[in-house]
Amino acid sequence: MLPSAMRFLGNLLLGRDPDQRLHTLLTLVGWSTCVLMSLAQHAAAVLGLADEAHTSRLAAFSMAGAALFYLLMRSGFGPQRVNAQVLSLAQASWATVAICGAYALSGPARGAAVLLLVLLPMFGMFTLTPRQTGRMALGAYLAVALVMAWKAQVEPERYDPRIELLHLVFAGIVLSVSSVLATLIGRLKRRSEQERAELARALQRIEALATHDELTGLTNRRAAGERLRRAAGDPGAPMCVAMIDLDRFKQVNDSRGHAVGDEVLRHFARVARQTVRAEDMLARWGGEEFLLLMPATTPEQALTVLARLRERLRAAPLACAGAGYTVTFSAGVAPCGGAGEADLDAAIARADDAMYRAKREGRDRTLLQPVAA
Repeated sequence: MLPSAMRFLGNLLLGRDPDQRLHTLLTLVGWSTCVLMSLAQHAAAVLGLADEAHTSRLAAFSMAGAALFYLLMRSGFGPQRVNAQVLSLAQASWATVAICGAYALSGPARGAAVLLLVLLPMFGMFTLTPRQTGRMALGAYLAVALVMAWKAQVEPERYDPRIELLHLVFAGIVLSVSSVLATLIGRLKRRSEQERAELARALQRIEALATHDELTGLTNRRAAGERLRRAAGDPGAPMCVAMIDLDRFKQVNDSRGHAVGDEVLRHFARVARQTVRAEDMLARWGGEEFLLLMPATTPEQALTVLARLRERLRAAPLACAGAGYTVTFSAGVAPCGGAGEADLDAAIARADDAMYRAKREGRDRTLLQPVAA
């Protein structure tokens, strides 16, 4: 029960998208920092080290800004890269103003505000480029330097110029080191994302090679077998299967060469993919034989699909195989009204018999082999 409640709370606060969760978590860290900084400022006011009215206004400014950035990130505005960069820079600018305000108000305790500068590069370490991070850090450094110079000028008794110079050196060290670390962490994350993307693409290529015929791009026989087994397990789903054999393919291979023969196979596959329906499965069964699985299809509809394929092949002659050469095929169609692998295997066998009968009767035709009575 507790893990489910924690998961629900996490999804509610951070969202479900992994990238969004990371950026939203960083804004919550910034919000938590604001809370702690406001408490410290309040303690300084209680101790008489800072003006209570000024610290209250600074706390309101800090908390309102933190809440705004959290809402923007949680709404989904942030994960897009351009938006994330703009939001990171805006959040860093807001935090710079808050830190400068804390430094100006804290008097003897102002050195603690310098430590907060280490947090600034955090807001953009996963989104900003190294150049953007450097510019942001430089901007924050100049802003702090101006506040130090101003306070040393108007309140030299509380803001000793010598101490301000030391604080300025510490601020430079803090910002430089934190910027370098943030840049390195960001680079590691981007490299990890790039490696994951490359791995995903490699897995997709491996899956494509394992399930598709390399020459034609069609489903290969192994993957087709798995699809056929799934189709056979769907009870009561009527379907038709067709076995297709390209006519006189061996003659093209022998007379024109295997390169032309390969182009004939690719040409047939291209036209067939554009012709069959999205729910149909066309697979290279072996050599110049193809299997077409047509779910939820009557024999008459199956014959229509094959007739349309034949017409489109006639309308697309293949010049490399000879002047006026068009790909023709002999096909056998068999319905399968039952469920189970045995029924589907029997339908494939009937379609195969009808295909050979079509070749014996003159080729370039489709024959229907109904279920035996």
